Amino acid sequence: MKTRTLVTACSAFACLLVISSVAQAGMTVVLGGGWEADIGDPSAVSINVDADCNTRTVCDFIAIEISKDFRQPPLPNGNFPGLDIIFRQIADDADTVPNIVILDESVTNQTGTDWTDYHMTVGTGGNVWFDTIDSSGFSMNPFANSMFMDPSNVFGGNPSRATDFWADGGIVFNNSSFFPGAGAGEMVISVDLSGDDVAFVLSEYPTPEPATLALLGLGGLVCLRRRR
Repeated sequence: MKTRTLVTACSAFACLLVISSVAQAGMTVVLGGGWEADIGDPSAVSINVDADCNTRTVCDFIAIEISKDFRQPPLPNGNFPGLDIIFRQIADDADTVPNIVILDESVTNQTGTDWTDYHMTVGTGGNVWFDTIDSSGFSMNPFANSMFMDPSNVFGGNPSRATDFWADGGIVFNNSSFFPGAGAGEMVISVDLSGDDVAFVLSEYPTPEPATLALLGLGGLVCLRRRR
């Protein structure tokens, strides 16, 4: 089990992690550290809370592991329906940790087509971001390339903050899994708690191989001609 290295002071309550079993029946998982998570499809998404921070006297994060099972085929625009998690602050700022750390994920492809890239985004009004420095070693094997981006320039060119994380240069075959973060790195989501209570969406989605995209585009042209 990987261990988070960034340590700063916080209250004892914020460091109390509620060790949650995998979400099965319900849609809301209490994570501890002042956070809960809403899961739209508990049959496809689950969250485990890691216990490492429980052994520390001070911490500024909660550590989680995520499992996602993509089953739906790609949409006409070439993207798959995202499997979203809504994170919601449920405690006072003093009792809420400002970092949510994804230690690793298990992502399964049951969509009927191979994937050639994978995307992670955080919906944000400027108060939530991927920490690009602390997340720089996050493994995306078998993808060879990964990049943090802020396409809407939410953070004014600040290189340490991003809203998007893209990986490509590899293939995740249909009926196989890959494991972001496994063996190397952590994905650190940081939060500015100075304003109103925070809620944000972590969305993840793959992109199908070019041959599948071409077929989707051809299908769209056929439909357009039929309408005309």
